[in-house]
Amino acid sequence: MKKKKRSDKTLIPARTKKARKTAASKKKKAVSLFGDDIMPAAKAKKHTKRKSKKSKREKYCWWALPVSCLCLLVVAVVVTLGIRESQNYDLFKTMKTAVLSDAFYDGIYIESYDVSGHQLDEIREFWARNVEKPYRETSIVFEVEGESFCLTAEELGYSSDYEKVLLTAYNSGRLGSLEERARVIGARRENNERFSVNRQLYDPEVLRSVTDSIAEKCTHEAKNASIADFDFNAKTFTFSSEIAGTYVDADDLYQKASALMESGGGLLKVDVEIIEPTTERGELENAYGMIAQAVTNASSSSKSRLNNVNLACMSISGTCVAPGETFSFNDTVGKRTKAKGYKIATVYQSGEVTEDIGGGVCQVSTTLWNAAMKADCELVERHEHSRPVAYVDKGKDATVSWGSQDMKFKNNSDEPIYIVAYLNEKKRVVVEIYGKLFEDGKYIEITQKVTKKYSPPEAVRIYNPTLAKGEEVVVSEARTGYRAVAYRVYYDKDGNVLDTVELCRSYYKEAAARIEYGA
Repeated sequence: MKKKKRSDKTLIPARTKKARKTAASKKKKAVSLFGDDIMPAAKAKKHTKRKSKKSKREKYCWWALPVSCLCLLVVAVVVTLGIRESQNYDLFKTMKTAVLSDAFYDGIYIESYDVSGHQLDEIREFWARNVEKPYRETSIVFEVEGESFCLTAEELGYSSDYEKVLLTAYNSGRLGSLEERARVIGARRENNERFSVNRQLYDPEVLRSVTDSIAEKCTHEAKNASIADFDFNAKTFTFSSEIAGTYVDADDLYQKASALMESGGGLLKVDVEIIEPTTERGELENAYGMIAQAVTNASSSSKSRLNNVNLACMSISGTCVAPGETFSFNDTVGKRTKAKGYKIATVYQSGEVTEDIGGGVCQVSTTLWNAAMKADCELVERHEHSRPVAYVDKGKDATVSWGSQDMKFKNNSDEPIYIVAYLNEKKRVVVEIYGKLFEDGKYIEITQKVTKKYSPPEAVRIYNPTLAKGEEVVVSEARTGYRAVAYRVYYDKDGNVLDTVELCRSYYKEAAARIEYGA
């Protein structure tokens, strides 16, 4: 007979069926009674005892409640701090992420361009290619007399601080503490920050140099027809033709160019003003010729004297005296020497007639002086002879002597004068002055007037033992003295006197005759 396995319940001491029912009944009764607050005496006693112990324990643990509250407070604080720290950490991570960006921060505008989130190098390349390039290529085209040339803003000194502005905008919000930077970045999301680029389309000095150069190249003075040459042999003038001038107002051109560049460039036509000459060639052909002429007679001169006269004429002929220039006879002719071909001829020295090298040259200086005075030249230096000469009226002579006496005059006109001098076939000394003729046919003559006359003193007799008794020789004749005045007289084309001006005064000293006699 097999034995039945015992279950785990069999490990508990077995109770009889009756005992189990009794226990269950008691338990049920106890529960019921407890629920009705009716408790068996034993259990009530035990409960009373437990309650007494609990009351006794509560009486002696008064600190338990404060401690519990404190613990709860600590826990609450710790939890709150943990939550806040977590939030702060999250905020820190957010700020750090925003601040440590290597791109432009949000809310940054450069001019009208939103550069937020773009790299600096990216914006720099974009700006140079797309923004600055059109400004640099702004151009002005100058059109001058059918020709034109173009200059860009870059060639005219264009400048821009865009690189500096880009860097400033990029660095905006990158200074200060993390919180300060984050605050700036955060505020910018509300109010955008804008940056402006300063540009100068041209350098005023560069543009001014360009416009001044154009004005200078386009400005030319009008050239009047003028004397191109004078042929001393043919005694004729050749003239250059007149040339119209041009003028460009440099200040006006600069102002127009500046305004055009400021408005974006374009075409600028340069205004060239035509300046008409005031004198045409046809007018000059009738305005130039022989101004004055003087002639003296040398027909009674010796061959040697005529030689000297001819050499002196050749020395002064072909001379051009510029406006304001002073002519000197001695400087032009030079020292009269045998080496130059001068010969011994009659001269006046201290009132006496003698022989010396270069005799006769004074006739040339006298003739030239008269011609120069008739040409209205200014008298600078002139000396009369010690005695009147036969070839010119008293007061109209001009003697010269190397190293002492000279004859000078100044061309006080605005035009050059040309001297032509020669000894003609009739043995006349002729000096002609060519240049611009006097207006309206006017001309000048040189006149003179003897203002006083001095009789010679009694003859001076000088014994000469070589002479026979009663023989007399006149060494020098008696000479009457004179005072004379020369005048410059101005006439109109009809011969009417316009003005008379005293020119110079002369004094020719009287002298007694010198007679040698024998005894």
